Amino acid sequence: MVEFGKLITAAITPFDKNGVINTDTLWRLCRKLIHDKSESLVLTGTTAESPNLTKEDREIIYSTANDSVGDKAKLIAGTGTYSTKESIEYTKLAEDLGMDGIMIVTPYYSKPSQYGILKHFEAISNTTNLPIMAYNIPGRTGTLIELDTLEKLVNDISIHSIKDAVGDLKFSKDQIDLIGDKVKIYSGDDALTFDFVKNGAVGVVSVASHIVGNEISQMISLIQSGDIDQAEEINTSLQEFFSLIFEEPSPGPIKDILSQTWEDVGMPLLPITSISDDLSLKLLDNYKKIQ
Repeated sequence: MVEFGKLITAAITPFDKNGVINTDTLWRLCRKLIHDKSESLVLTGTTAESPNLTKEDREIIYSTANDSVGDKAKLIAGTGTYSTKESIEYTKLAEDLGMDGIMIVTPYYSKPSQYGILKHFEAISNTTNLPIMAYNIPGRTGTLIELDTLEKLVNDISIHSIKDAVGDLKFSKDQIDLIGDKVKIYSGDDALTFDFVKNGAVGVVSVASHIVGNEISQMISLIQSGDIDQAEEINTSLQEFFSLIFEEPSPGPIKDILSQTWEDVGMPLLPITSISDDLSLKLLDNYKKIQ
């Protein structure tokens, strides 16, 4: 089985002042994230502003990341949309361009039935050999992938992993108890990673790891080695940062702090806007405390 590791970063897409993908910055960002302990990168996901990315944009992103990363990390392409046909098209593109896996979000806006969700994943699975990460985020899609459906996705379709951004720790614990021995389960919320891993999850698909990847990786390793107290200290020290990067619509905050502390990654594309000056200052202050 392909291993995505314990720390996966949902990577942003850098743009220049004209809203064009800055491939040089993207190349360096991939290197930075791997240096900071990310073992896999999710490309063209929500944090990458996928609704604004064309097929040509995706080709550029996959090719650039592949050139940057080589065999140093796994690359997972976010190929799920609200259209099964389009999701299959993007999945084939990702496989052709050498991605190591795909992430499929619950179809959004259309709010399909649980059976419809199952058939959506099945149709995509039938067209690819890539391992599939199911992305469960009802707050954005309007539909929860229920536990019975997740069990069927594991047993009948053999999905590889689950990114759980349900926001309900009881649901997540029940999920781990039900299928955690058959599928890799990742936290989809930085603030809940400590609790997820403590209860048996593999790791996290993180936004915060653009900045604090080393700290998150260390925290997960400490939990897995049984040093819960030290891991909890790290988690507590990062909670304010986890909160700040989602205080305004993502990826605005993480792009802002990256531009302030690393390299200019450009502004988000509409309908996401630049963050407020107040939040920008708070992010920088908190970054200095963490460092």
